[in-house]
Amino acid sequence: MAEKPQATTENPAQQALEKLSNQLSCSVCLEEYRRPRVLPCLHVFCEACLEKLVGTQRDKLSAPCPNCRKPSPLPEGGVSSLPSAFYIQHLFEVREILEKVRDPEKAQCDKCGEGEVQGFCRDCGQFICQHCLITHRKWKELQGHEISTLDQVQETALKMVTPKKVSSMCSKHTTEPIKIYCETCDELICRDCTVKTHHDHNYDLVSDTFPKHRDAILACLGPVKSELASVGSTIAQLKARSSRLDGQGIEVKAQIDAEVDKLQAILEARRRELHSQIDGEVCQGKKELAARIDGHELRQAQLSSCVEFVEGSLQSGTQEEVLSMKRQVEERAREMAEEFKPQQLVLGPEKEISVVCADLSSACQKLGEMKFETVFRGIHVKTISEINRPRHLAFAKTGETVVCEQNANCMKVFDSNHRLLRSFGNTGPEESRLFEPRGVAISSDNTVIVVGGDHSVKKFTLEGQFIASVGSKGSGRLQFSTPWAIAYNHTNNRVYVCDTYNHRITILQHDLTFHGRFGSVGSEAGQFNQPE
Repeated sequence: MAEKPQATTENPAQQALEKLSNQLSCSVCLEEYRRPRVLPCLHVFCEACLEKLVGTQRDKLSAPCPNCRKPSPLPEGGVSSLPSAFYIQHLFEVREILEKVRDPEKAQCDKCGEGEVQGFCRDCGQFICQHCLITHRKWKELQGHEISTLDQVQETALKMVTPKKVSSMCSKHTTEPIKIYCETCDELICRDCTVKTHHDHNYDLVSDTFPKHRDAILACLGPVKSELASVGSTIAQLKARSSRLDGQGIEVKAQIDAEVDKLQAILEARRRELHSQIDGEVCQGKKELAARIDGHELRQAQLSSCVEFVEGSLQSGTQEEVLSMKRQVEERAREMAEEFKPQQLVLGPEKEISVVCADLSSACQKLGEMKFETVFRGIHVKTISEINRPRHLAFAKTGETVVCEQNANCMKVFDSNHRLLRSFGNTGPEESRLFEPRGVAISSDNTVIVVGGDHSVKKFTLEGQFIASVGSKGSGRLQFSTPWAIAYNHTNNRVYVCDTYNHRITILQHDLTFHGRFGSVGSEAGQFNQPE
């Protein structure tokens, strides 16, 4: 026998027991699980706690999950018919094993109840003393049993895996173990079931079919793990923004202090006012970021609990137990994957705070006009070099990017991996050709609308097929003077053109017919000077 592990503060079994204490507590009653049940969202609670939650519902047909707030429909038998959380049950077994291997001198033999524990029978699921171990090995019907040393048992338990090998019994034929999986019905059955109710079905031994289904369960976690990583990254970036807001607030206050100190008492009132503005902006910004962080952390917790439950089940459960949950796990994973909306992880623009300090000696009351800017921060991913003087770009709903290539008189379309798909606008009939394209917009139906140096607005499909063209040089209703930019309003489906040298904005309908215009040359309200 291997040397017995000593009970010390550094004992790995003791550390694992401390870790287990948090995993075996119900988040509703804050006590150890009693008859733990699994909701469809894969969160686990005591059966009694769920019964209380259902009692608060008007229809009594669903249980609101206290963790993810998702309403979970109940089976016909109610809460008691929900699947048992065998993963949690196994953790209790692991704890029991760890408590014994932590201090084996205090543990008693499960056979005789007296002797000091020396080994563990995996088939019986019992700790055995030296005397019983000798007897156990002599008995003919027990000679095939696998005996593990305490070190081996501890190593297994530290991985949160129970070393027991106990087969489940069929609920219909209580003397028969469940050893067969029916592919047709997607359920576990016994030998008698194959004859009576599944004789013409496609079934196989659990041990033979388990690897295939285990791979399927792991595969369904792929999107969940991917989103989990993305959510974690987004949370980290949002928290970094929150820290930067604090830093910016400190830096801007220092700038203000440097100016205010020159005028001392005269400027103290203004300094306090500016501090208040900055604190308000930082507080507001942090509140907004905190709200987003909370939302992402909730989603992160949902994804983590799903992954932890499934991986824990696969690691500690018997093949029969894992397969009994297969359908529910796959449905939950697919449901979470369908709920994932990539746009929720888009960080959007980041608010920055700065202060403008002019010559304050003659206008103390104007000290430190606050300036707030929105900036984009990102990570450089790839440089596309095969473009000759790009002027503008737009993004299609399909994930493609359309770029105005001014010097080549064409539009180039790239896929989401920045590979060139096609170019158009520099070949074909004269009416469809582009001249120094400078602005592009994409409509709700993925129509590409382009303005260029030939004083026109042209319309193409995303594949490059020419649709229509309007405009000529002038100042009339459908005339332009070197328009430089264009935008599409998805709310009213109208096109807005910066008619640069006519000093105005022209509005077109989706079919490029005239809708209206505003602006004229000048510096007064409602006037422009070469808008670009």
